Amino acid sequence: MQEGDKQRPRGRTRDDRASVERRYMTELGKRIRNARETRGMTQRQAAQAAGIATDMISRLENGRYQSPGLRTLLRIAEGLGAAVSELLPDSGAEPQASTAELSQRARMIALSHRAESRDLELIVEIATLIVNR
Repeated sequence: MQEGDKQRPRGRTRDDRASVERRYMTELGKRIRNARETRGMTQRQAAQAAGIATDMISRLENGRYQSPGLRTLLRIAEGLGAAVSELLPDSGAEPQASTAELSQRARMIALSHRAESRDLELIVEIATLIVNR
């Protein structure tokens, strides 16, 4: 190589990585929106079920949230009654539940978030009896 020639960096450039990350975040947002809408939930209901701010759901769905942490993604998945893998792009290893089942799980989670603490124990006991019959 002669003096003055520039060597190209190996691997992805910073611009390439940023582009890939933007596409990933856009796809993540689409998956979160799809999971939420499939369950018939508003952004507000999903945020309440997840215990996060409504604007965070909005920013994620619109690809404007830069890097949600694992804890945030776990909360969103739990609030939607979904597996984290359902929300993450390039997953799909787990079988998908039916829309009716997902909706029922999401409704149960939303109800549990609205229940008073003294009623949660009763809800758990009833659910345990039903599941174990």
